[in-house]
Amino acid sequence: GHGADAHGRNRAAARGDGLGLRFWQVRGMAMAQSNYDITLARMPGEFLKYDQQRMIRMFCHDYDAEFLYLRLLDRCYRISRRLGTIEWEGESSWRPAGFLDAMTIYDLLCCAKDGAALSGRYAQAEHLPGTMHGANPAKGAFDDFAARCDEDPEKLKKACLALGGVELPMGELSFQVPLFDFLTVMVQFWSSDDEFPAVFKLMWDENVLQFLRFETVCYAARFLVNRLQALMGLTVEKAEGHM
Repeated sequence: GHGADAHGRNRAAARGDGLGLRFWQVRGMAMAQSNYDITLARMPGEFLKYDQQRMIRMFCHDYDAEFLYLRLLDRCYRISRRLGTIEWEGESSWRPAGFLDAMTIYDLLCCAKDGAALSGRYAQAEHLPGTMHGANPAKGAFDDFAARCDEDPEKLKKACLALGGVELPMGELSFQVPLFDFLTVMVQFWSSDDEFPAVFKLMWDENVLQFLRFETVCYAARFLVNRLQALMGLTVEKAEGHM
């Protein structure tokens, strides 16, 4: 029953590889799909409580009377200043944002700290300053994706380029990918060999938590991997929100 489930979660949290936050591998355990929909539906009203002039000053230099505009990865988004809803520009029409991309944008615009500034140093999410050391909700999250990349690393390279990534001369495959115009994420990949399986990892600016909460960094990571999967022609996991 629920007791055993909660006990299992507590054990995982104590072990430090779950934090109880398995945003990655939602199998009905963390939140049912409907909860994502409920959370997303609540956000436009929350957004309207915040100072839009601050958002414009900090992040949305492109705006008009009706919308604030922002790029997230390879898409242009607009946030309705009157309704608080978020859409992205498809080939022929504006489409509603899904849970992951919408939550990333809402958190940035509403909750980024005053004077948020990047450090230029990178770390994996679980090693960011201020996080519980050893707690890694992403543990094993990218293993399946890494195995797919291993089949054809060139596809990953092309997908990173399609997201506006800039190749870095380090490791086997490294790219700086602009999550937002002002905030890049480092994508790194190593092929498998006789001893080790393939490794895919994301590195974040050490000050990213001035821009996004830890939970939202997890959403942004999932969204980034989903976009890579889509560009590589792989099946995109639809665990959270509508992609």
